[in-house]
Parts: sequence; C-alpha cells; structure tokens
Amino acid sequence: MSNPLRQLADVGQSFWLDNLSRELISSGELQGLIDNDGLRGITSNPTIFEKAFSSGDSYDSDIAELASEDHSVEQVFELLAIEDIRNAADKLRPLYDETGGADGFVSLELPPSLAYDTNGSISEAKRLFGAVDRPNVMIKVPGTAEGIPAIETLLTDGVNVNITLLFSLDGYINVAEAYLRAMKKRVETNRPLNTVASVASFFVSRVDSEVDSRLQAIIESGSDPDARARAEALSGKVAIANARIAYQEFRKRFTDNPEFAELQQQGAQIQRPLWASTSTKNPDYPDTLYIEALIGPHTVETMAPASVDAFRDHGTVRVTIEDDVEAARQTLDELSALGIDYQDMTRSLQEKGVELFAESYDQLLAGLSGKMRKLQGPGANLSWSNMESCEEPIGEALGKLESQQATTKLLAGDPSLWSDDPQVQKTITNRLGWVHAHKLMLNKRDEFEQLSADIKQAGFTRAVLLGMGGSSLAPEVLHDSLGSRDGFPSLRVLDTTNPDTIARVRNEEALGETLFIVSSKSGSTIETATLMSYFWQEMVAEVGAEQAGKHFIAITDPGSALEDQARQFGFRGCYLNPADIGGRYSAISYFGLIPAAIIGLDVAELLKHVPNDDADLRLGATIGALARQGRDKLTFVLPESISGLADWLEQLIAESTGKEGTGIVPISKENASTAASYGSDRVFVGVQLMNDPDESIETFLRSVEQQGHPTIRIAMPDVSYLAAEFYRWEVATAFAGAVLDINPFDEPNVQEAKDLTNQLLDQYREQGSLPIPSATQASDAVSVAGGDPAALRDPFTWFLNQIRLGDYLAILAYTDTRPEIQERLNEIRRLMRDRLGVATTLGYGPRYLHSIGQLYKGGPPMGAFLQIVTLSDHAIEIPDRDYPFDVLFAAQALGDFQAMQERARPVLRLVTSGDEIAALDEIVSSVLSAATK
Repeated sequence: MSNPLRQLADVGQSFWLDNLSRELISSGELQGLIDNDGLRGITSNPTIFEKAFSSGDSYDSDIAELASEDHSVEQVFELLAIEDIRNAADKLRPLYDETGGADGFVSLELPPSLAYDTNGSISEAKRLFGAVDRPNVMIKVPGTAEGIPAIETLLTDGVNVNITLLFSLDGYINVAEAYLRAMKKRVETNRPLNTVASVASFFVSRVDSEVDSRLQAIIESGSDPDARARAEALSGKVAIANARIAYQEFRKRFTDNPEFAELQQQGAQIQRPLWASTSTKNPDYPDTLYIEALIGPHTVETMAPASVDAFRDHGTVRVTIEDDVEAARQTLDELSALGIDYQDMTRSLQEKGVELFAESYDQLLAGLSGKMRKLQGPGANLSWSNMESCEEPIGEALGKLESQQATTKLLAGDPSLWSDDPQVQKTITNRLGWVHAHKLMLNKRDEFEQLSADIKQAGFTRAVLLGMGGSSLAPEVLHDSLGSRDGFPSLRVLDTTNPDTIARVRNEEALGETLFIVSSKSGSTIETATLMSYFWQEMVAEVGAEQAGKHFIAITDPGSALEDQARQFGFRGCYLNPADIGGRYSAISYFGLIPAAIIGLDVAELLKHVPNDDADLRLGATIGALARQGRDKLTFVLPESISGLADWLEQLIAESTGKEGTGIVPISKENASTAASYGSDRVFVGVQLMNDPDESIETFLRSVEQQGHPTIRIAMPDVSYLAAEFYRWEVATAFAGAVLDINPFDEPNVQEAKDLTNQLLDQYREQGSLPIPSATQASDAVSVAGGDPAALRDPFTWFLNQIRLGDYLAILAYTDTRPEIQERLNEIRRLMRDRLGVATTLGYGPRYLHSIGQLYKGGPPMGAFLQIVTLSDHAIEIPDRDYPFDVLFAAQALGDFQAMQERARPVLRLVTSGDEIAALDEIVSSVLSAATK
C-alpha cells in the first residue's frame, strides 16, 4: 500500500513536520520520517521546545551544565535550541543539496518581543542565522506591519525567512511583494538569487476557530432564521476558502507572472505558501480536513505528529487547492454579508497569535528556569559581578561555613553554628522552626482551602491586617505582588498608631464588609493591641456584640493574651503558629499564609517552589563577607510589581544582623541615580522576573558595574516564587549572621525605645501632657530639636557635617503615608544621597521600630537620623487606655528620639505644624541649602 505522505511530493507539495526534539533526532525517528514518509522540512516554535524540554531527561545534563556556567535562562534556551536546529538541519542537508536549496529546511523563531520591532528583528534574525550556521535554516519572522520591512531587508541580505502568523489576503500579498522586491534588489546589487529561500506561512484552522465562534453567536441569537441558517451553512468553510484565494494571489505573483519568470531564470526560487495550523481544532471535523483540502503544487503542508499519523493512515492525495475557487470567493462575501468584518477578524487573529506566542515563550522560559533550578539547586538563578576584589574574603567565609557544616546544622536545628554559649543556644533553638515550616504548612493545605472557601462565601470586600514588622510585611508583599483573586477581599495592612491613618482606614470602606486579621506573635504588641481594641469597639457598634466576632481572625502563638481574647470574643478563627518561629522569619507560616488564603491565593502553589532539605551557602557567605570588607550597604533594585519585597528584606536583614556594633544596612526603595552618586560601601542586588524582565534594572546594574560596584543578580521565574524568595533570604541572613559572628535570631535593642515610650506615657498620665524638647530653631511651619546649637546656629549644617562617606542617612518619618508626603520624603533622600554620596533609608514610625530600628541602635555607629514628625490633633480614644492614639503616636516618636540621643547618634527632630505639605517643602529647601554650603 502506497504512503499518502510520500505521494504529496508527486503533486508538488512538500510535507514538513511541526515538531522537533532531541529525542526525535537521537532515536532515529526523524531519519525514519525522511526515509519512509518523505519528510522535507521541519518547523519549530516555543511550545514545541517547551514540550521537548519538559518531557524526559534528554536535555538535563546540558541544562545543568549551562546553568552552572551562569547563563541566563534565555541563553540556555537559545543554546539548546540551536543545537537541535543544527542537528536536524544536518539530517535534512542531503535533501537540501539534492533539491538545489528548494527543500530540506528547519525553521527557528524570533523571540516574541520583536514582533513589532523592525530593527530588532533584523538584527536578531541575522545573529541567529549566523549562530546556527547552516544554509538550510530559516528564521521565522511574524508578518506584522513592522515585520514586512524586516523581512524584505533580511531576504535582500541573504537570510532565509519563514514568514509566520499570516491570516489575511492583504497580509499574504504584502509578504509576497516584499519577497519580489528583495529579489530585484539582489539582482541590482549583483548578488546570487539561488542561495535565498522563503516560505509564507498562512494559518488555516485558527481562522475557522475564530469565525465559527462568531457564527455561533449569530446562530444562538435566534433573531433572524435566515441569518441563522446561512451562518450554519458557513461553519467550517472559511479557513479553506481563505487559503484557496491566497493561492490564487500566489499564482498571480509567481507561477503566472512573467516578471518573476525572468527572476527564476536568474536563479530565484519560488516563495511557496506554507499551510500552517492544519490540525483540526473542532472534533466534529475530519482530522485530515485541512490537509486534504489544500494539496497543490509549489506549496508546503506542515503537520503536527498526530496529523502525520492520521494522514499516513487514511489520507487521500489529489490536487484540491484550486477546487471551487469561485465558491471560495462567495464564502468570504457571505461572511461579510453576515456582518463579520474580515479585516477585523484577521487583524485580531494576528494580534492574538503574537500574544499566544508570547505566552508560550514565557511558559517555555518559566519551565526551563524551573528545571535549571531543580537540577542546580536553589543557587542556580544567582549570578555575581565585580567580586574579584573581595574574592578572598568571600572564599574564606564560604570555607568557614562549609567547615562548620553550616547547611547540615541549619537543617538539623543545631544552634552551635551561631554560639557556644548554652543559654544563647537554648534561645536560638527556640527560633529555628522556620527552617521546615513550609513542610508543616503544606500538610495544612486542606485547612487553607477551607478558610479560603469560608471567606469567599462570607462575602467580605476588605481585609485589614493589624500587625507590626514580621507579622505584617510578608502578607503585604503577597497582596501587592499577586493581588486578590476574584470574589475575595482586598488586603490593607495597618501598622501605625497615626490617628489620621487610622481614621482613614476606619471610614474608607464599610465596616460590615470588613474582616480584621489581628496578627501578633506575643499577643501584647502595643500597636496591635490598641488597634484591635479600637476596631472591636467600632465593629460592635456597627454589627452588634454577637456578630462582631465573625469579623475578626487572630494569628498568634499558643498561650498568648490574644489567644484568650479570640476565644472570649468568639473570633471567626484563631490560628496558633508554632512558637519556635520568630516574627521576622515567619513569612512561610500562619503569619504569612493565613492572610494569603484569605485573599484567595493558592497556598500550596506558593509553597511548592520552596526547596526541601537544601540551603545554599553562597548568598549568605557573600553578603556577610562583603559587609566585613566595608561593602555593608546592601541596595535592592526590584521591579515595581514586587517592590514591596524590599521592605520585607529590610526588616529581615536589619533586625537580624544589626547588633553588637556590626550589621548589614539594607537599602530599600531608594530611587536610582547616576553611578557616580554611590560610594564604595555599596553592593547592589537586582531581582528580575524572568517572565516580565525590566530592562531598566539591567541597564542600571550595568552602569554601576562599570563603576566597579559588586552586583548580585537574582532571576525569579515569576511572582509565584515569592515564598521561595522569602526562604532564600531567610537562609542567607542566617548564614550571614554566622559569618558576622552574631546571633541573627535576637533583637537586643528593640526594647530601648519601647521602655522610653512607656516612661513618657507614665508622665502623660501624671501631668496630662508629654514633654516638648527644646527647639534649637523654629519657624511657623517647622520646629527643630537636637543637634549642637553651641557649635553652629544652623542645625541643618551641623547635622550634615556629621555625615561622612561610608555613613548612611535615615529618615524617621512619623507622618501619614499619603503619596504627596512620600514624594517630599523621597526628595530629601535624593538630595542627601546625591549631595553627600551616602546611602539613605526611609522608615515610617512606629512601623520601623519593629524592623530596621534594631540596626539603628545596635548596628555600626555610622547612621545619621532625621526624624520628621507631624503631630495630629485628631483625637481617637483607645478603649481601656488612659491615653488616645495621638498621644501614643507622639510618645513613640519622642521615645525613639530620646533613644537615639542616649546612644549619641547624630539626630535632628523636625516637628511640623500647620500645612503639612508646606512644612515638608520648607524642610526640603533647608536640606538643599545646607547641602550646597
């Protein structure tokens, strides 16, 4: 029995395979298709490569080797793809030679980001064509408006091109005309024509899928029986009609064109139509429908593997491409008569094609990245630059950790890595539960799913998390980066005692549709406790005492006062976190994951990327060693979509390492500047999302590298890897603590400001007011306290004179967090950094007291502190307390100011009055004036 696949060549049609993999080549299957079925070419695309990479292990050794060489995921894909393309091209080379370059091609596609980029397409296509270095390779270029001039240029310059994503007759004609112009240009410039080949990929089944859905809408409308009948009659016919008319346009320009005949005599090859997307999408259609309907001379038929098998089994070969051409024209006319705009439909198909291509490419990179990570461990998506000057101390730090068996000790919960003191070891042991918390949480998957279902059914529109530091920052990152799923509440974190902010949260949405998450490890944190009391009172007033508990959920340690309150008040839920997990290491525990479930996130999906029984030493060793060498300003550069991660990193690193006069100073959300603005104390950490890379980050990192600054690059496949990123940095911070010879699990200086605040509140109870520090300078808008008035009349000048290269400036903002306020505070940061060349931080009080405040007091004495306070006259009473929120807020600001003074830190306190924005503008002017003296 003859093989229908081989018979296609007898009628002038080439059969190409729409599939490629290493297994296809190495198994002999490709050679069998060539020898037995008459295969004459291959096309590839990201979906094909994604399937190839994810199936089996034939690529694993190469992926592991390339990943170990610090290649990006894009580079790894390209290197793997090029090897497969070359090997396939070599298999088809005899056919290419035998046909004089008319057949035997393999196609490689350009990245989707270039679909609308003419110059980029030209440059990249030439580079890839040269990199593959085979004459029988075609570069696939989309036939977009921007692609047409690129196609013409590439063909003129001798690059074989497979033009893809053609759906319309006009699109095909533009491509054919571009090919003809290119051949004429080669004649004019005395370049050979027989060395250039091209196909025009005209898509088929996708047209019917799009048209049939529009016809179905007409059928289901039921308004016009005649239109319904006509729509039914047209279903499944438009794609074939469209292709057959395109073939007529092909004949006009090539086989029936005397002008092209002259080009042929000079060696020009016919640009053949290639029928793409020939697999039937509708199961009601025969599986060989499109293949059999488009058989004809000077054409190419691509087939997916399933179509190859089907056509080999029961395909029928006869020339059909010119059957019923007039009927085909009538079909397109009828389409228009039914109100379906052909141009709109085909334009939409091309746009969707580009989008699908981009999605497929992103999936390919994400899958490949995951395999790289799996094969190389958690450090595979880390890369380093400009570490040469610190190579020796980094090596020593890494060697120290390895000799101490740091990974083994961490995973085993052995505290001896950080201290020899039995009492300290006992404390550390009770802080290492985070190491395996993700496994515990995965076992509670049903609990998280049940909570999500309950919250969705309850219909809450907003969740407000009352918590500080480690209890609030991870949920905020997850919400800001991943958002809430449809039908689930948004999340608002309230971590301040500022009465203006509290009032805004109270009034911005209906309390009756709000769920409060009260999150506190100890259950007695003053901010969380007072906020809970206030909002409980408000909720009781809103919905009644019996219903109020349904609007509250608690997350706390077993035996805390908050647990007792939750039981007493009938909270909707009370989740008891393992007591051996410290606050700042609690992201992958109930503290981070209960809020995630409440906003509808898939907790199991978040946790699946966290590595099991693995902990990479390199990152912790590197940042610890660099800090010892004076590169202690760890500056984070993140894309906007995950910018909140920097705040979480700030509290983790600062509170863990900033003690005993040492520490790493994390720099979060500092606006980028020119490389000259950064001192030699910097290390830059750039985090990229591989599925959505931010070119401005890479540009910035390259600029600082040119100035000699060390950089660390981290590639996250996508935002779903946030939990893995939390874990990476928890591990790195723990190891950095060992390198710095400190205990990363305590916070010995946090209590200082708390004690001073309590003393001030006692004074308020006794005297009815808080003390007011003596002003060294005052205007109608700003009162200045602190500094050394005996040295200079201008406290700003005195303050700036305290700052040396290698120091850092911290803005301690006891203000509201409105955007217009933050804009002014960031301007002060920018002025200080650019004028003085020092790193800057910005923290809102009292929030920062629970994070970077530990470093300010216990870390290296290199900080200068500018406290900016806006005292509110908005009195909100706190139930069962003898002071209101405005007094608590003011006492916390003043207590922290006094703590800085007691430690002899350079500190200025600026208290605004009247128009807050005008006062901040005055501060900006004063800083600018002092900085330019």
